[in-house]
Amino acid sequence: MVFEYKGIDRSGRKLKGVIQADSFKEALDKLKEQGVLITDIVEKSERVSGGSKGFSKTSVQPGAKKKSLFQLKTKDVVLFARQLETMISAGLRLVDAVMTLSEQEVFSKKFRNILKEVASDMKGGMSFSDALERQGVFDSILINMIRAGEEGGVLDVTMKKVANYYEGVNRLKEQVKSSMAYPMFILGFAVLVVIVISVFILPKLISVFGTTPQGGVLAFLMKMNYIFTKKWYILLPVVVVVGVGLKFFLATVYGAYVKEFIGGLIPPIRKLRQKMANERFTRTLGVLIGSGVSMVSALDMAAKASNNPKFIATISKVIEEVKAGSNLKDSLKRANIFPQIVYEMVGTGEQTGKLDAVMEKVADFYEEEILTDTKKLVSLIEPMMIAFVGLFIAFIAFTMYSTIFQMQGQFGK
Repeated sequence: MVFEYKGIDRSGRKLKGVIQADSFKEALDKLKEQGVLITDIVEKSERVSGGSKGFSKTSVQPGAKKKSLFQLKTKDVVLFARQLETMISAGLRLVDAVMTLSEQEVFSKKFRNILKEVASDMKGGMSFSDALERQGVFDSILINMIRAGEEGGVLDVTMKKVANYYEGVNRLKEQVKSSMAYPMFILGFAVLVVIVISVFILPKLISVFGTTPQGGVLAFLMKMNYIFTKKWYILLPVVVVVGVGLKFFLATVYGAYVKEFIGGLIPPIRKLRQKMANERFTRTLGVLIGSGVSMVSALDMAAKASNNPKFIATISKVIEEVKAGSNLKDSLKRANIFPQIVYEMVGTGEQTGKLDAVMEKVADFYEEEILTDTKKLVSLIEPMMIAFVGLFIAFIAFTMYSTIFQMQGQFGK
């Protein structure tokens, strides 16, 4: 097999050439031994045309890619990757392993059907990565890692990396969710208090005097009572439509910009979101490079994994500089998105050929930072929300009693 590559040597000089190897992994290993940081590598097939020899890209033509609103749960991906890695390591054929997993009740019916279609495509001659891509529900990170594992003949090792990667993503997500559970409960409790006062308590107190306030907080609460009790059939569909529409909007690129703008208004949240983007970027980049994905493709997918529009735009400039021959350390340094120590670690990783390990260490550092900052933020939010709910209830009680006393005085006259 012959591969054409582009890369950067340890002195930062741009290289381009071809290398012969028995597999994709062997080509990567040979170049790594030579101290070459690969930015792009393509397999070539030798062909004869008019008596002369040249090179042409080998290509696979998968079936038409499907479009689906179905989104896979991270837990399903972790379990799928972990079980598949175990079965492959035990010597089971890949297509048989996928078919076996498609019958496991631990997965949803929809996911099992997807795996059956993947196995069917593989029996028809399609590669595993192309069969997954055709389903339209697996993200590009997973697909490209598996494709690199297939080409390198180390799919079992790659699936272990996939499982570890998504386990880390899911663990961080769950830890942040659990940290925010109590503040969200307090917020929900405040909303419930307003509804209970408006629907059950306030109308009975007002009915005693037979007079409805014409202004102020009580008048607003009475209007809320009218909507909740008399116009609920209009309110309920509106709430559902707005909720569903908001969920879909926030999943779009424009929704991401809105979340970024709102998060940027609050300094602690802005700082936390930046660290989360850095963690996702560095962890994804490390895993992709370690799986044999080219530098340019890995940077692009890692930037998209950050889910931060501003960060994605910044990394796109870094990609252009890397394509032009700049090393990753200098390109990231000019982008000014990490602390100085990260640039030095990236430089060390480039020089030693262990950039994947360095990136994962940086990601672990950011994960700890995120958990620490989240706990600090929650410890700040919790007393503020408790105080807010207490003051709100006290304000409502004061308003109600002062209004009742006024009505009672008017009634006595």
